[in-house]
Amino acid sequence: MDVSEFLANFAVNNSMKSKRMQFEFVDIEEFSGRMAHIYTVQLKGDESTLLDQFFSDNQQYESELNQIAEKLHVMGNDIGCRRDYFTHEEGSPGDGVAVLKAGQLRLYCLYFDRTAVFFGSGGYKPPQAHAYQEVPKLNERAAQMKEIAAKKIRLL
Repeated sequence: MDVSEFLANFAVNNSMKSKRMQFEFVDIEEFSGRMAHIYTVQLKGDESTLLDQFFSDNQQYESELNQIAEKLHVMGNDIGCRRDYFTHEEGSPGDGVAVLKAGQLRLYCLYFDRTAVFFGSGGYKPPQAHAYQEVPKLNERAAQMKEIAAKKIRLL
């Protein structure tokens, strides 16, 4: 299944009434390009996307945010979403949940393939923390991506 088929299928299935989180994928034009599409998640009822929230919540880590923005631009326009840019299996094996790192910042996503990645949010992981589960905000953000991944897997 290619990305356009996935998105069309997802739009139909996610529009059904559900007690679970409802959201849509938004193509980020400033990062998407000829090599890959960079998407983010927008929760129903929210005015901003999860990626916008990530950048807003972590403004104090300007250098790391610039690194992440540069990586997103390079993926979209120059090299595609290279698998080695990410740490994989941040969720359950096979669910596609991965993380993009810059310094101590963690940005959770669903890795689709070299042509598309769906970003959620994340945050700062202190050096003394061994796993994201030790940091409540990161644990919450990873859980959010796992829930989104669960919907994605049902579609494939």
